[in-house]
Amino acid sequence: MPTRRQPIGILLVEDNLADARLMTETLRDVAIPESVIIRVVRTLADALTEMRRYSFTCVLLDLNLPDGQGVGNVEALRAIDRRVAIVVLTGMDDERIAADAIRLGAQEYLIKGHFDGPKILRLIRHAVERNKHVHELEDQRYREFHRASHDSLTGLANRELLYDRVGQSMTQAHLTGEQFALCYLDLDGFKAVNDRYGHRVGDDLLIRVAQILRESVLPVDSVARVGGDEFMVLMRQVEGRLDPGPRARRLRERVMAIRQIGDHAIELDASVGIVLYPQHGDAIHLLMERADRAMYEAKRAGGGVAFYDGTLALRASDRIAEFRVELEDALQQDHFSLLYHPWVDVETRRFLGVEVLLRWERDGVTQSPDDFLRAAGASGLGGDIGLHVASKAFQQWREWIDSGLDPGLLSLNLGEPELADESYLAALGEAALAIGIDPQHVRLEIPVVLLDGERSHSVSARMRQARDLGFGVLLDQFGPDGEALKWLSSLPLSGVKLGRHVMRALQEEGECGAMYRSILAMRGAAAALGLPLIVTGVETMEERRSLLDMGCTLMQGQLFSPAERAERLLERICRGPDGFEAFWMPEEVDRLS
Repeated sequence: MPTRRQPIGILLVEDNLADARLMTETLRDVAIPESVIIRVVRTLADALTEMRRYSFTCVLLDLNLPDGQGVGNVEALRAIDRRVAIVVLTGMDDERIAADAIRLGAQEYLIKGHFDGPKILRLIRHAVERNKHVHELEDQRYREFHRASHDSLTGLANRELLYDRVGQSMTQAHLTGEQFALCYLDLDGFKAVNDRYGHRVGDDLLIRVAQILRESVLPVDSVARVGGDEFMVLMRQVEGRLDPGPRARRLRERVMAIRQIGDHAIELDASVGIVLYPQHGDAIHLLMERADRAMYEAKRAGGGVAFYDGTLALRASDRIAEFRVELEDALQQDHFSLLYHPWVDVETRRFLGVEVLLRWERDGVTQSPDDFLRAAGASGLGGDIGLHVASKAFQQWREWIDSGLDPGLLSLNLGEPELADESYLAALGEAALAIGIDPQHVRLEIPVVLLDGERSHSVSARMRQARDLGFGVLLDQFGPDGEALKWLSSLPLSGVKLGRHVMRALQEEGECGAMYRSILAMRGAAAALGLPLIVTGVETMEERRSLLDMGCTLMQGQLFSPAERAERLLERICRGPDGFEAFWMPEEVDRLS
């Protein structure tokens, strides 16, 4: 039985009654009654009213109406409904105007008196189909742009889009003489939430903060997520009652008012640094750097809001010198501790290796690297800390081997300080060999974000150096955008780790969403190149099941094991597959018992 076509709702906009009657009768003669629904109006104003009331598939539009002439009629309809198909009705002398109308978004045109019923119906159907394809393509391009320019977790602008908007604001301010402000907001207490309740709650907190910031700014402002727990707000209007100081304080107060995420009670503070253009810098990188300094000044004062001033650079230099002394003492006293986060093959139920995570026991409080590594890099000790961590991890790995265990691969995180030091990788190789570790058992995790912009050349060179020294390289925090996919075939990689944001998007969209298809595409691309694909942030059995259905077997996350100290991880390894309970689905446990 043939498939029944959807009825076509047609709005005929024609002021000539004879032409309108001819068109409607011609259409009704060739269409079965329920296949075409026609509504006729005589003016542009009536057409706009009807389009506000009803949804039409196609508009047959006369370009010469009592209250509207030429291509302006098309523009008026497009302003009401950009997705409706438009077929322009014109006389022999108006073909050039009709062609202009098509350039403005109409799909077809008909010359009055030169058509028959089948031709009209066929042309309308073609116009509707062409219009559908055009908008599907536009939607796809928009989704690709949005994915490349926005943070996948919060939906906020990312750093690159923020830079673009700041650049536009600088151009506008140069022309008008107006000011704008840039606020750098850092969450204090976020790492404690993440460590205590897991990444899922941490992600929910970031989403809530993003929502509050988005709802608390003016429509002309921009909010971006520029780091793990770092946000920036571009305030385009700062005169009079829109002074950025009080506005930033209100933002901070609203963020601090978050007291619960799900069933979990939290304590949160925020530090905000503010710069003004052009007073505090005439280049984007200066504004960003000085907003960052002002934020750290606010943080040093115990949280709050601080404007940048010229003395901050001097005070920052003094604090960096003080911080360097403190870090040197921590290195000498071995106040740095390591946690080990396993990654596993769920299909074979094998433990494959561990990612090494750094913690600093500072004044009785355990701090994660996000709290101090940037300052460590500024102090010049980033590489020293990296080598210290690597040496401790190598020693632990060696002890496991000597005791008869197979600890799998050892994975170390590299950041900008290590990659900027030309001698670092060679020193790392020497440290491994000194303890008796073949570098082929070591993986170096490098975040894909470090390949952005001007850094890509130097970071790529470091990756090749690592390969030549025998290390494997994992591209970390990988995502589905095409810009990242290009690195798979051009870099000397040993594997890829998908970022936690991928699992978040998969959970929200389900198996019918774009992320599901993107993961399949990434898995296929990695498999074609012989690269293992490790999915991080796996926290539920449902996620485990979905990933296995997609052919993704290598996983890391709270579901299998939290990041743990060596002695606790040793217990898991010794128990074999039973040490990682989530290797087994509930139905498998029932079957085996």
